[in-house]
Amino acid sequence: MDEMKADIIQFRGSAYEIGRNTAAVYSKNPVLKQFNQLSDMQTDYTEIQDLFSAHAPHLLDELHGLADGLGIALPDAAVLYSGYNLLRPQALGCTAYVDKNHYVRNYDFDPSLYDHCLSFIAPNEAFGSIGYNLQLIGRHDGVNEKGLAIGLHFVSNTKYRKGVSAWTALRIALDTCETVEQVIDLFEHLPHAACYNFSLGDANGTYAVIEATPEKISVRSSPSGLNCVNHFMKAELEAFNRQDMTSSAKRDGFLSRMDLSNMTQEELHSLFSNPASPLFFEDYDQLFGTLHTIAYSFHTKRLMTALARGKRLDVDVADWFAGNDLKLKSIYGTLKKEPIR
Repeated sequence: MDEMKADIIQFRGSAYEIGRNTAAVYSKNPVLKQFNQLSDMQTDYTEIQDLFSAHAPHLLDELHGLADGLGIALPDAAVLYSGYNLLRPQALGCTAYVDKNHYVRNYDFDPSLYDHCLSFIAPNEAFGSIGYNLQLIGRHDGVNEKGLAIGLHFVSNTKYRKGVSAWTALRIALDTCETVEQVIDLFEHLPHAACYNFSLGDANGTYAVIEATPEKISVRSSPSGLNCVNHFMKAELEAFNRQDMTSSAKRDGFLSRMDLSNMTQEELHSLFSNPASPLFFEDYDQLFGTLHTIAYSFHTKRLMTALARGKRLDVDVADWFAGNDLKLKSIYGTLKKEPIR
């Protein structure tokens, strides 16, 4: 058993200040070296400027703060941490369910490529959000102050191109969107680099899965809740799927057999986070181990989260955005490494 830890970052203020404070937390984080290997240092900084200026100008300020905090030039920080024009990502697994009441999701991957940070931020220039960091400014998943919850699910690198990563796209959505429809409109205009599903829901009871490719996006909906795994389900996008969808289809089948719409938030979180669950994986050496679980209630505005085999953290989201910080500085979990199933 290996102990796992995630720092809790809580910042309120300008985007620049949030970037600078985030840099202080990451200054000794070994994941920085990993991200340095994912970026193409020949990337034109002006392309990043143009993209962010059009969709999230405050993130340029956050990158500026990161640069100053890490002691590097702004163009270098942008190339390293903007999530733009990266090398092709490795496959990762994620499972989610969303309906008008709840959003619940597992993130499955390799702990050595995990930021180990859960950020609570309230920037002056954008909507505040709570979510797990990916490549510093990006997010795996999260919820914002308007009640929008969203998470990403890798599908494939088919037709991969220069563009924005899924985790940066997700962060822009949290920062700028209140509703599912606004996210759909945003994603229609972003240059997606790879094929990803995005599971999401909002405070109005609207929920969807956006199936995004470098060429186009499609939207999946249902009156009774939606499962989201690691393959596209819209017929028009099936050609973008990986050849082997065994694990993804198996998880989708399990969710389809469950009466998820009648479960409480606690029950949903337990279903996803229980090591005995078919949705929980410990194949960390094969890049497929559960690292965290989140569950959000659109009605109570409570967020439940835990690292693998860790104690559940229950957060009153509205209370945090009212100005009341958590007293915790870290959350913990345990990694039990087992052979691939």
